[in-house]
Amino acid sequence: MTPAAEQFRNAIRAAGLNPPDVIEADGKLRRFPSNGKRHDDSGWYVLHGDGIPAGAFGDWRTGLSETWRTDIGRRLSPQEEAAHRARVETMRREREVDDAKRKAEAREKAAAIWHGAGAAPEDHTYLVKKAIKAHGVRVHEGALVIPMRDGGELHSLQFIGPDGDKRFLTGGRVSGCYFPIGKPDGALCIAEGYATGASIHEATGFAVAVALNAGNLLPVARTLREKFPDMRLIVCVDDDHKTPGNPGMTKATEAARAVGGLLAMPDFGADRPEGATDFNDLHRARGAEAVKRAIANAAIPCVLAEGGSAAALDYEGVAGTVTLIRGSDMEPEPITWLWDGYLATGKLHIIAGAPGAGKTTIALAFAATVTTGGRWPDGTRADPGNALIWSGEDDPRDTLLPRLLVMGADVGKVYFVGDAIADGKPRSFDPARDMVALEREAERIGNVRLVIVDPIVNAVAGDSHKNTETRRALQPVVDLARRLKAAALGVSHFSKNTSGRDPVERVTGSIAFGAMPRIIFGAAKSTGEDGHTQRLLVRAKSNIGPDGGGFEYQLHQGELPHHPGMTASRVEWGKPLEGEARDLLATVEAVTDQDERSAVEDAAGFLRELLGDGPVPSKQVRADAEGAGHSWAAIRRAQKGLGVDVVKAGLRGGWEWHLPSKVLKTPEDAQQNKVSIFGKLEHLREGAASHDVNAEIL
Repeated sequence: MTPAAEQFRNAIRAAGLNPPDVIEADGKLRRFPSNGKRHDDSGWYVLHGDGIPAGAFGDWRTGLSETWRTDIGRRLSPQEEAAHRARVETMRREREVDDAKRKAEAREKAAAIWHGAGAAPEDHTYLVKKAIKAHGVRVHEGALVIPMRDGGELHSLQFIGPDGDKRFLTGGRVSGCYFPIGKPDGALCIAEGYATGASIHEATGFAVAVALNAGNLLPVARTLREKFPDMRLIVCVDDDHKTPGNPGMTKATEAARAVGGLLAMPDFGADRPEGATDFNDLHRARGAEAVKRAIANAAIPCVLAEGGSAAALDYEGVAGTVTLIRGSDMEPEPITWLWDGYLATGKLHIIAGAPGAGKTTIALAFAATVTTGGRWPDGTRADPGNALIWSGEDDPRDTLLPRLLVMGADVGKVYFVGDAIADGKPRSFDPARDMVALEREAERIGNVRLVIVDPIVNAVAGDSHKNTETRRALQPVVDLARRLKAAALGVSHFSKNTSGRDPVERVTGSIAFGAMPRIIFGAAKSTGEDGHTQRLLVRAKSNIGPDGGGFEYQLHQGELPHHPGMTASRVEWGKPLEGEARDLLATVEAVTDQDERSAVEDAAGFLRELLGDGPVPSKQVRADAEGAGHSWAAIRRAQKGLGVDVVKAGLRGGWEWHLPSKVLKTPEDAQQNKVSIFGKLEHLREGAASHDVNAEIL
């Protein structure tokens, strides 16, 4: 074999497959036994040896699909990159055609075998050994035949010999297919093997979906969740406690978490029989009551998967125990900050604002800071790490990557979320379904410090205006951040016509978008009549630290390093801000019509009158303004225009508004008395020639 072919073979082995002894680099799609068994051919590969060697490989049974290119010690030229992408696309199409052909042939063969098979006798050697019933399975050439359907159509078969040897029909679809036992009524169990599923059904009466292998638990769970959105799903563990990584526990936990299901684990007690792992073993060793008890104790998966570090809560209708942890047995833990006071690891954050405020660019600026260990807007240094970015709105190549490059990001530490692979085929990544797979890849990368979901509403598969559905959909994002010890940042919008309201209430969608994040940022901009644009990023809410305050920023176009003529937006941070987020946003959100201009002018007169005799507490200003019929947005614009200072009254005092000494109480005392609505005083006119009003108020 050539060196490239040997590298390719090693890549197949590194992915967990058994590679063929000889790799043919002829560009043809070839099959091989990925599990090492002679008659299996679920593995596939294609390798092009001409030019820059490249290929792809995978396994139809697990859905694994990876592309590969030899390392030539340098970056590809644009022409080489285009040729490589075209080759990969050709390989993908060829594989899809081959996969569809194989599955169609398998369906035909499965139907012929199934219709020609006879009913399995209750005294079949395997059934007697496992002490279970047939439940509609059949016999073909002495082996039990288990049909695999996705609800209706027959896709494949599993064969179980009298000695327990198991094999699947070659080429048939496995992912998402299952064998049902019983009719769902209140609860539906999902188990790995046929004997396990039969034991659970016979002991509890619950319907069971038999996934037939651990890797299929997650696809089956998702299929059933879509079919039964309100059903209580119980994923039943094969406890492979002596196998490294305990794949039965790992896969079952993954499936239960993904669909909001419960996890049931066989409890053998202190004297566990040698080799006992599943519910069929429990049934034969301890009886039906032990199985019923274990299923009744099904719990939220985080407890069983993580050693009982949190309370084990049960869904309604399933009896069980609750683990209580005494406070004195716990150690308090401080919040771990990625950016002190602004971005916390293990927490969900949202940045929201009107279109054009630069929300995505700000999120990318955070990513650039993280990947380089750069400085945050307050000058503190970031701990370097990797960043994951999923965007449902912007293309990484022509929009996101250029912005990262122009902001100096280490793009070798930036990972864009691409397609998900289902049934061996690529499809668009869906945060509502693919968070578990994303977590697995993130753990493989390691040191992921920031996860960006843009827009965050795409994480919600259902109605994003419904509180319950939104909370359920956002929880996997929160869990991902917690387990990776990363800060999760979602990008959202302000609802239309909400200027002046509490920024948290302005976030588009369900109230859950304002409740679940621990920190919410608001971004806003205004453009004055002089063409100057002002932008603010404010901390609208924080449940884990101080809120309020923020930073000014600007967006500028810059040329990409090493890419002459290419430009992209970058963030340039400005001075820090103090005050409440609602007040700060009100100072920059633009006024667009004459009625609003008049409202600001009236508000300016009100403030002169109210503050003319001395400082007034902020709460009193708001109350008196509302009592006088002035909107708070107009008051804040007038406050900025007049140069009214808002300062802290002592270390523990509240905020007070101070009228600058040279702004007089009545319009007659001033030479100019009109206030600009765009954040700076315009020229005031009272019949005299206009001049710079800053001379009057500074």
